[in-house]
Amino acid sequence: MRSSRVPQALTCGLVALLVAACTGEPETPEPSGEASPSPLPTDFEGDPPPGLEGEVLRHLHGDEADAHDILDDPLGVRISPVGGAFLISSGGEDRHLLHDAATGDTLWEGEARFRGFDTDLDGESVLSLVDPDDRPFVLDSRGRTLWEPAESDDLYLDGAAVRRPDGWTAEDPYGDYTVLDADGEELWTYAFEAEPEPGDEETDEADSDDTDVESGTDEDEEEEEPIDPLGVPVTAWDDTVLLDDGSSALHAYSIDPDDAGEALWSVSSSDEDLELPASAPVNVPQVLGVYEVPDPDAEPTEEPSDEDEVEDADEGDEGEEEETEPTRDVLLVRWAQPEAPSLLSAHDAATGDTLWTLREPGANPVAAPFEEARVPVGLYDTDTATLLLPQASGGATMVAVDLVTGRTRWGLEEEAGAISPAFAHAGLVYGDSRSREDEDRQLVLDAETMDVVSDDLSAYVEAVTETGHAILVQDRQRFVYGPGPGEDTDDAEGDGEPEASDRPSEDDEG
Repeated sequence: MRSSRVPQALTCGLVALLVAACTGEPETPEPSGEASPSPLPTDFEGDPPPGLEGEVLRHLHGDEADAHDILDDPLGVRISPVGGAFLISSGGEDRHLLHDAATGDTLWEGEARFRGFDTDLDGESVLSLVDPDDRPFVLDSRGRTLWEPAESDDLYLDGAAVRRPDGWTAEDPYGDYTVLDADGEELWTYAFEAEPEPGDEETDEADSDDTDVESGTDEDEEEEEPIDPLGVPVTAWDDTVLLDDGSSALHAYSIDPDDAGEALWSVSSSDEDLELPASAPVNVPQVLGVYEVPDPDAEPTEEPSDEDEVEDADEGDEGEEEETEPTRDVLLVRWAQPEAPSLLSAHDAATGDTLWTLREPGANPVAAPFEEARVPVGLYDTDTATLLLPQASGGATMVAVDLVTGRTRWGLEEEAGAISPAFAHAGLVYGDSRSREDEDRQLVLDAETMDVVSDDLSAYVEAVTETGHAILVQDRQRFVYGPGPGEDTDDAEGDGEPEASDRPSEDDEG
């Protein structure tokens, strides 16, 4: 999240007058020639930044602003986009407001500790929070409670939930696991057991041989089918949960209620497609996320437009059809090795097929098995399927990767490290540029080429939602800028109307 760049109070002039009164003669001072502070502007001046083509909807500061008092926090606020809303967080306390970007309505407000942004099973952004009683909960982008733990140790997992064995640790992760839906209903229960030690395996074989002799079992009888490998749940999407077996492999299983627990596919560091050196230490796969990207292997589908459907109803004629670009979900995994460049691999989320691999510029940290801390992932521009990935070492501090082809589009070299990308929108990357010669400024880069599109903006762009609404900061004022014509402004539910949360706010409680 970004810190506020809007001053909340203008006190310098008042302080100067008080100092002068205390140090001067006890006579009535003559009026100074200094002008009183100008009122906060209510009109936006200049041109909108690149990628924004709408109009100003409202402003957020001043007597004329119909805005929540959290924006007057003397320590400032932090504003971040989530779905079609803005999360406004107090700079002085654990207090938050979810502000509908289109209407300005309050979707949710309350006191909670912010843990971070997460996703649901559809990949939509959600908020992970902890209430004052240390109970975690998750809100969707409309302020509705998506998940609360059914039992105290339940963990949220990308729209699903996991109940791990009692006393679970990364060193001893074995036992009974249960995968639940967001409402706490059990979907699948299984036992993750440790592989037998070499000595134990020989003993088991000997016991099995003795049993076969005693029971007269035919040695040529067909052997039992191998058991599908299991592991610890690390991510979920749609009707799928991904398990890490701790032996450098990931296994996808269904959590669809009709066939929960069915093995779908696996990927391992030993797969030939990855071309990882066999002599290297065991790799710990790090899941970087599931991304929707254009599918270059599919044929475009044709869907009738809304206008054509109306014409068909009125005239009975077959209207023209517009093509929609087919997409697929891609699972991105990093295979890190000590003191060696890490490897990215992209897999079809439905089949597990390896789509491409890419050697990164340098070595990234090797995660410990079942490490709970998530790998920091950069910005994703959906218009160009470009992911900006931070790098821990090597010739670039960040690389821009085309998730369709696996090609590196560009990288931020060490000498260009003064550019800090903040967010991506409409094929553009907004970043802060810092240098000794020039003042801090915001610039806009082309997501595909890194070319500078603009470095002289009329206003600072603080945040942009998935619906194209933006907050622009200009002359001590925040303006909410609407999306351009033709852009989809509906929320994930498609109604565009604010929904009241079923979780009480701090105002309701008090």
